[in-house]
Amino acid sequence: MSQAWVDEMAALWFVKAQDGMSASEKNTFEKWLHVNPAHQKAYTQFEALWHELDGLAPSQNRACPQKRVKPWWGYAGVAAIAFFAIGILQWNAFSTRLELAQNLVTPVGAMREYTLSDGTKLFLDTDSNVSVEYYAHKRLVKLHQGQIALHVSKDTTRPLFVDAYNVQVRVTGTIFEVRHVEDEVRVSVEEGSVDVSSKRSHDGEFIKRASLYAKDQIILDERGFVLSTLKLQNDAIAPWRNGRLVFDKTPLEDVLFEFERYGAKPAFIASSQLALMPLSGSFEIERFGSFLELLPKVLPVKVTQDLHSIAIEKL
Repeated sequence: MSQAWVDEMAALWFVKAQDGMSASEKNTFEKWLHVNPAHQKAYTQFEALWHELDGLAPSQNRACPQKRVKPWWGYAGVAAIAFFAIGILQWNAFSTRLELAQNLVTPVGAMREYTLSDGTKLFLDTDSNVSVEYYAHKRLVKLHQGQIALHVSKDTTRPLFVDAYNVQVRVTGTIFEVRHVEDEVRVSVEEGSVDVSSKRSHDGEFIKRASLYAKDQIILDERGFVLSTLKLQNDAIAPWRNGRLVFDKTPLEDVLFEFERYGAKPAFIASSQLALMPLSGSFEIERFGSFLELLPKVLPVKVTQDLHSIAIEKL
C-alpha cells in the first residue's frame, strides 16, 4: 500500500465528510481510520492543510455560521482543492524523502577518500566523523567533528550544504575545506565560491555571514560569530590530503597540537613564551621525529625526549 494511495483515500474521506456520511459510511470510515496509524496521520495532515488553505479565503466567506445547502459545483470545488492538497502532500513527501544516508568515520592517524553517488569527492582527515544525507532537492553533509575537504559535483537544482555546529556552508560546485575542531569552525575555499551562514539561537533561522571565493578563509566560533577572515597564500587548501602540514607564523603550541591530532606523542612546552613562538614551514605528517630534530635549527629551543615524554625548553 503506497503513501500516494493513503493520501488519496484520506482526501476522498474528507470530501465525503463535507458532503455528509450515512451511518454505515461513518462506520466504514472509522474502521479505515483506525486500522493503520498511517491512515490517521494522513487524514490529520490533510485536515491541517485544508484549514491552511481555507485560511487563505476572504473572511466574509466564512463569517456566516449557519449551515447551508451547497450547490453541486461547491462539492466539485471541495474535491478539486482536495486533490490539489494531495499534490502538495505528495510533493512534500517527495522532496523530503531520504535517498542516501551514510556515516563516515576515520580513526586517529587515518585519512580516507570517498566518491559519493553524484560524483562528489569527500576527503576525511584524521579523527573525523561525518554524516551524509541526500534528498531530492538538497545534499547535506554534517561534520560532527574533524576536518573534511570536498570537490563538489555541480548541480544547481540540488545544492550541497555542510553543517558544523551552528554554521552552514552552501555550495553547488566547488573545492573547499571545512574544519570543526574544538570550539571553532573554519571554512577555506580553493576553487569556486560558497556562502557561509550561522544559525540564530532564538528562531533557528540561518543568517548569511559571508560569501567566500578562491583563497578566502573564515573562522567562526561555536555560536556562528565571525572571529576572523583572511586571504590564503597557498593555491591549494587542505595540504593534509597530500600528507603535509603547512604553517605560516603559527604559534608553536598550535603546531604541536596539529601533529598530536594525527597520533604524535604530546610534547610539554616549558613556558608560555615558548608556546607562542611563531613557526612557518611545510612538514610531513608522518615524520614527527624529523620535525623535532629540525625544531632547534629554526627556533631557539632544545628538545629532550625519552620513551615516555617530550620536553621543549628554551636554550
